[in-house]
Amino acid sequence: MKLSRFFLVFGVVSSISGEKHECERQCVAGDTRTCKYDFTIIEYHTLSRACYDCPNTLSDCGREECIVADGVSRPLLSVNRQLPGPAIQVCEGDRVVVDVHNTQFSDTETIHWHGQHMRSHQYYDGVPFVTQCPIMGSFRYDFPAATPGTHWWHSHTGVHRGDGLFGAFVVRQPEDGLHGAYDVDDHVLILHDWFHGSTNSEFLGYQHSTSMGVANTILMNGKGRNLHAQEEGLEAVATPLEVVRVTPGLRHRLRLVSASSFVCPMIVSVDGHQLTVIAIDGAEVIPRTVDSLEILSGERVDLVLEANQPVDNYWIRIVGIAECSTKQCMQGAVLRYEGAPDSDPSGNLEYNPFPPGAVLNPVFPWLSDEVVNIVDLDALAPSVLPEEVDQQFHILFSMNAVNNSFFFNQELYPFNGVPLEWQRESPQVNDLTFEFPQAPPLSQPHADMPKLCRYGQNVSSFCEGDFCRCTYVLEVALGSTVEMVLVSEGIHPFHLHGYNFHVVAMGVIGVGTTVQDVIDLDAAGGITRKLQDAPLKDTVMVPNGGYTIIRFTADNPGWWIMHCHFMYHSEMGMAALLHVGGEEDLPPVPQGFPSCGPFMPEV
Repeated sequence: MKLSRFFLVFGVVSSISGEKHECERQCVAGDTRTCKYDFTIIEYHTLSRACYDCPNTLSDCGREECIVADGVSRPLLSVNRQLPGPAIQVCEGDRVVVDVHNTQFSDTETIHWHGQHMRSHQYYDGVPFVTQCPIMGSFRYDFPAATPGTHWWHSHTGVHRGDGLFGAFVVRQPEDGLHGAYDVDDHVLILHDWFHGSTNSEFLGYQHSTSMGVANTILMNGKGRNLHAQEEGLEAVATPLEVVRVTPGLRHRLRLVSASSFVCPMIVSVDGHQLTVIAIDGAEVIPRTVDSLEILSGERVDLVLEANQPVDNYWIRIVGIAECSTKQCMQGAVLRYEGAPDSDPSGNLEYNPFPPGAVLNPVFPWLSDEVVNIVDLDALAPSVLPEEVDQQFHILFSMNAVNNSFFFNQELYPFNGVPLEWQRESPQVNDLTFEFPQAPPLSQPHADMPKLCRYGQNVSSFCEGDFCRCTYVLEVALGSTVEMVLVSEGIHPFHLHGYNFHVVAMGVIGVGTTVQDVIDLDAAGGITRKLQDAPLKDTVMVPNGGYTIIRFTADNPGWWIMHCHFMYHSEMGMAALLHVGGEEDLPPVPQGFPSCGPFMPEV
């Protein structure tokens, strides 16, 4: 019997205990709810006592609160002792209330809701010292699920995201624009790179020692195997893999999230199957079929996989490139047809950074057979952008050989006075290292900002020798049309809080590309902007030696951070603030909202 193409099933990702939240449901027009969650942040460990005899007894690996990862014992941070943390799956218009209880021994926390723009709820964007004070005890986030699509939540404090503080955030609609393109919507797949030691230790080793801070492996939904165990002198153990179950003849929607923390773009492919892209960063696009895709930190891609092959098990292959190629980071998950045996697919998992066929969003496009760039996609909802813009910014992402006072002492061990293996370049925006304010300007607008510097102004007063550091701000008038010309000397995923934006142009010029190179090329007519049906994103790759041009209307007032989404880069200062509108344009600060700042009385 032929299956109907309009048989739509909404599945959910359940908690580890197997219980699903009452808000994980099929969405019905007019049915909106208040969805309450408790997030307890706790310092935890893989292969803890909750795992009993796992991985020696594999059945123990499925015990509640047992985090196996790839079978290597290491400390981590968790929400509710889960990896990834609890999935939030709601319907558009639901009220999301998350009580965050920080039980860490000696650290603070904030949670960012990546993909939710927080219109009229700016105070819950979750950026420390920008929209709120860091959480020391408990804090209640309260906002509507206003942006449909595949999103995620993650820590925005220090390097906590890399230690496990992240999870899915899916907002469904009663009927989306692509409901006829798939039959089943029941898989959310979070990809993340993973160290075999604590992220903070690796980060400090990278900053102040000779450690390169390169991930050991990749996990899918917190699961995987240590595929290099023998090389590390460890016993290879067949720890559980993520299993994606499909029904023959049906088209399954797969929601991919890259929770990667480091310079680890990932190539995703499925043996014997093509992948049809239907949405990026939650925004629907006209379907485009590819053989593989590359996804960078912060990005999301929704795919349709048609279960049209013989009943069997097939490898889902995830291959890390760029810095993840150093240790050949890769992982497998299992695509299991209904009726197939509970066994691994045939064939080996081998490191192959060059899969054949058409690839979406390639980091190194010259190495691919057929390239589909993000700008080649067409938004499903028609749009026409104006020819002119009100404000234009040129923003350079670069790694600079400067005497960053965080890493170097110009008198004792300057950048050029130490051996190469001790040198660390500083990730900067327009040759500036970002410094957070001492108090959040959103909720404490009258607090002093002694290190404030603005785009286009002289910043020499914030420099010590060749190192410049300040609270870098781009001022934008409310309602203005903004264009940002993003230029990169490396690979950087750019993320803007509070907005999504149209990607209107992308291109590569060559190694050492400067802002002036892009300006000259543009003036000579060498850059064509896509002003009709340009795709929408909130996180986009700026290619190595090239540019990405984005446009948006600045209609969401507030203080919004914009940064490279590689965690090391953002935490080392590759960030800036977008200030839209004025204090009068914002909703009132919530009653009793926490305040903070320096305490430096006169002596």
